[in-house]
Amino acid sequence: MYAKISKKGQVTIPKSIRKKLNIEKEGGVLFLVEGNNIKIKGIPGSQANILAGSLKKYARKYVPLNKIREKVKEKVANEAAGEGLSD
Repeated sequence: MYAKISKKGQVTIPKSIRKKLNIEKEGGVLFLVEGNNIKIKGIPGSQANILAGSLKKYARKYVPLNKIREKVKEKVANEAAGEGLSD
């Protein structure tokens, strides 16, 4: 069965295959690369949610851009003051 890959690298798994593999809307798939071939294994919704959270420990806390700018301005000002370059 043929499926086209989108510009974003996405592919839609045909409904007949999703049904056969019992892939749910909230579920996921596991890609297994074997040589030049890819195997796809359906993962039920509850297990997919467990996997989705497995990378949480690597996530970074969101910092708004204006806060970053404030910190950079403070650091530059402090360094300039330390070098006697302040106004």
